Order: sequence, then C-alpha cells, then structure tokens
Amino acid sequence: MQDAISELEVDILEQIKGLMQAGPTPKGVEVTNSANAISVDEMTEGCWRSLLADVQGWLHLPEEIDITSTAAADRSLARLLGLKNPDNTPTEELLTTLLNRLEKANELREEFIDALEDETEGTVTLATASADWDEKWEEVEDSQEVETSGPIIAEASVWPITEFREHANEGDLNLSPSYQRADVWPTGDAQLLIESILRGIPLPSVILLKTNDSKGDHFEIIDGKQRLTSILRFTAAHPRALGNVRAKAKEWGVDEDDLIDCFQSDYANRFKKEWRAHETMRLTTAVERTMYFPFPLRKGSRSTLVGELEQVQGRYYSEIRMLTIPVADETKKVRDLFERQSKYRIPVIIYSEASSRQIHEVFSLYNRQGKRLNAEEIRNAAYHELDFMRALLVTSGDADEPEKVAPFLMESWAQISSTGEALGDPNGIYAMKTAGYKRTKALSWVVAALLVEDGGIGGRSTANQINALLKRIQEDPNDPLRDRHRILKVMEMLDGAIDAHQILPDETWSAPFKTGGRWQELQLVSSFIALAAAYSVRNEKLEDNVEDAIYAIQNASKAWKRPSKTQSRQQWQFIGKVVKEFLEVLGISVEEADNTLRRVFGTSGLVELAYLSHEEER
Repeated sequence: MQDAISELEVDILEQIKGLMQAGPTPKGVEVTNSANAISVDEMTEGCWRSLLADVQGWLHLPEEIDITSTAAADRSLARLLGLKNPDNTPTEELLTTLLNRLEKANELREEFIDALEDETEGTVTLATASADWDEKWEEVEDSQEVETSGPIIAEASVWPITEFREHANEGDLNLSPSYQRADVWPTGDAQLLIESILRGIPLPSVILLKTNDSKGDHFEIIDGKQRLTSILRFTAAHPRALGNVRAKAKEWGVDEDDLIDCFQSDYANRFKKEWRAHETMRLTTAVERTMYFPFPLRKGSRSTLVGELEQVQGRYYSEIRMLTIPVADETKKVRDLFERQSKYRIPVIIYSEASSRQIHEVFSLYNRQGKRLNAEEIRNAAYHELDFMRALLVTSGDADEPEKVAPFLMESWAQISSTGEALGDPNGIYAMKTAGYKRTKALSWVVAALLVEDGGIGGRSTANQINALLKRIQEDPNDPLRDRHRILKVMEMLDGAIDAHQILPDETWSAPFKTGGRWQELQLVSSFIALAAAYSVRNEKLEDNVEDAIYAIQNASKAWKRPSKTQSRQQWQFIGKVVKEFLEVLGISVEEADNTLRRVFGTSGLVELAYLSHEEER
C-alpha cells in the first residue's frame, strides 16, 4: 500500500517536472530531462527526493545534496537551503522552503531559455546567458540571507519637483552617496524622462534616507538618482553643474553671480557664447553630460511631444520656461511645473534614520517584488558607513572624489589609484564596465577569500562570502578592518596584486581563462587572490618574482581547469587549487602567506581556502 502524499509534495513534484523539460541548460548545470518519468500513479511519500537529485543543478545550491539516505538528504537539503537548524528542521518548513526554491528555479530557467531564444546578431550566447542566470541566483541568495530587523520607520509622500530643487540647492540632498553609481543617464534617456513629465506621465517613486541634526533634515538618494539628476540637469539646477560654472568663472576671471545667471537664464545662447570665448574644447553632448550641464528636448519624429507640446521640441529649459502648456486639467507655464508648487508630483518613500541592516532588508524585498536592484548596489547601500566599504568603492574606481569618500587613502592614492584605472580601461586587458559595480565586486571577492576565517567558505556563494566579511566588520567595533591603517594596507595589497598581474603576457594563461579575448571572472579573480596573498609576503619584489616565473606560471595554468558544475563549493575548490599552486610556483608556501596575512591584517582564511583544493583533487 502506498503512503499518502501531501499537497506540498505534489506541488514539489510538479515543479521538478518543470525543471526536467527538455531544453538548453546553463554551463555547468547537469540535469536529467525525463519529465515523462513522473507518473501520478507512482507518486509516494518522499519520492521527490530521488527526482530532485536529477535536477538539483537548476537550484544553484552550494554543493550536491547528500542522497546516501533519507535522513542525510533532508539534513543536507536543509543546510544547503540555509535553514537555521538543519539537524532538526520540521518537515513542513523544509518542504515549503524547497518549494519556494523550485518555483524560483523554474522562473529563472524560463528567463534563461527566453534569453537564448531572443538572441539577436549573436549578442546573447550560452556563456553570457549562463553568466546572467548565475548572477540572478546570487541576487536571490543575497536577499534570502537578510535578517529581519524589526519595525522600520518610513513614510510615503509626494513632492513637487521644486522641493527636490530646493533641497539640492541648499545642499541638503546628497545626490551621490558613496554607495551609488557615478554614472549619468545617456542624454536620450534623460530627454525621454523630461518628455514624460511634460506629458503628465507619473514617475516611479524616489527613495530617500532622511537624517536629522542641528542643521535640520538631510536626505540621501537610495533609488532614483538618475531621474533626479536628469531633472536637475535639464533645469540648470544640478549642484555639480553650478559648482563647475563657479570654477569656470574663477578660471575665466568673470563675476561668479553673473555667470550663474547667464547659465540658468540663457544657456543656449549667452552661456555657450561665453564658453566659446574662453575655452578651446567644444561643448559637446559628452562634455555637457560630464559636467552635468543642461540638454535640449528631442525634436522631430523621435519626440513624443505633439499637439500643444510640439512648441517645446528641440529647445532648452531656459528657452521654454515662460511658454504655456497643458498641465493636468490646467494651462500653466513650464516653469510652474519645475519651479513652483504644481499638481504634478513625484512619489517619495522616506526612511528615517534606517540602519544599514534595514536598508539591506528593504532593498532585498524590492528584489523579491520584481524591482531589479543589483546585488552590489544593495551591498554598497547597506554597508556604506564602513570605511572599508568606501575604500573598496574608490579603489575600484566605482566611486568618485576619493578625497571625500575615503580621505584616509590619500597618503597612498598616487599608488592605489592605478587599480581602478587598470580595471576600468576600456582598451585594457580587463575592460570591466562601470555598470553593476563589477570592479568593486572583484576586489571584495579577493579580500573576502583571504580575510574571512569562520569555516563557512565552502558552503557560501560569492555574494554571501563578501557579506560575511562586511557583516563581521560592521558588528564588531574591534574588528581589525575597522582600523584605517590596515584598510590602507589592504588597498595597497590589491593594487600590488593587479600591478603584478598586468606584467604577465596574454600567452601566459591557458585558453580556457578567456572567452573571445575577455577574461572569465572566476579565473581572473582566482589569479588576483593568489597574487594578493603573494604580495603580502613579497611586497614590491613581487613584480620581479612574477616576471621571472612566467614560463612556470604558463605550465601551471594548463592544469587550472574551470569546474564543470556551478556549485559554489566546486568554484571555491577551483580557487583554492589556483591560489595554492600559484603560490608554490612563486616559491611561497601557504603557511608563510597565511602567517603574513595574520600579522598584517589580524586574520586570514588562506589555509581554509587552500584546504578546499585537496577536495578538488579527490
């Protein structure tokens, strides 16, 4: 007699069946496409366990499920799903958590297949779709790790555009907190946003963090930076633009107030004439964007402004301020929309004195609700108060104004600044893009691999290993990486590693290290980690050591084959192997590097990382 099967188990089997459908799979994911093998008549209590093992690659688990017995499978699954008490997890909790994971797996599977089917002119390949699938899972895992933090003080409101302008003008609106990207929307996107406002189309919410001190309220932008930047640029009110104009007034020897008035009242004619009179560089769209200067509206067939709005096409704000247009059910001057109280409002969500944990939690909830927020952006917001986080941002080149964001790095900035330049050079060997904080992630990954020692590395995703480091620093006021001198030494180590890495010619690395001439992220970071550990021992001598060992590194890299599967543990095993053998080629033992890291930085996870390489060999 068959045991009764619960509704949860039926749902689980249906999800497993979805994952067994024939179709492409991401690189490193192995599944058994046998959906028809599941027969309703044969369903018994617990039969899902053996079938789950066939599709577990789609679940992006840190390692494979232990299927030696039913009890072992449940304990293993509970641990891999992140449940707090894997040895004694209630069955319903385990099944519910598994069902949620399976539902997400099917959702991401469909997105992966859709991406491949929608490819145009080779822009999407199996490799790029696989990388995107892997990144989405990391964001899911990052959000699931968030701990709840109790009540959050927040309010939903609506502000007229003039309120944003006033706060920005008074210096109470921080448009560029250290955790935000430094990029500005392309002019076409900014123009489309302004067209939407002029047409009365509502905008998404702007999310602000409010603090209060003796000088009153201050706001930081958590989400909506590019939208507000576009509005302030268009209306010649962006604080950075005004700062640039003041600098030009001093440089040109003209009255500052007069030039500001010229900039805001007649940018298209008088200000541009002044520019041509004093500057040899043309005021191109690219220059305007860099300096946060105004841009005109689109014109012709590309513009969405028609009918009574057609009169503003192709013109700057200073040229249309006094023109009347329909706003809601009234006729108003354009300036009323941007400079006065207006019926057109932008939704605002304001968090009051939210802690880093609460910001992290809120961003993660947005991700689960469909608002795609990059995992690195969430992390930067959650931990931006840490000196260490800010140091990573400026060292990687993902944050501007290092003298303001991380002034304690200035004594070595001439040396450290080359890191971000090397990583971000579009014509260089790495060519990491600004979008997505890829450079910050790479450096964070290196440090988290070397300086986290808690026994958990093999079971964590990259994102969660980085979070473990930042959480440790945040929660312990005596953590070694609270010390600014040590942070400086970490950034010098990263810079030294990348300087040494650049010495190695392209032919040093075996072919699988790159795809189409571009570095594979796992292989690149593995070599960075090895060289960072080596730099801690050899310091400035490392570059000579590396140059002398080029042929030995070339031979060793032939054995550094990327793991066939995507489980986190296998990737850490690969990293451990590369780091251990790279150090051996340079004549450095793991123990020597580990001791040096402990002495300089107060902690080291190198031995733990290298130990994983023994698993990789078995």
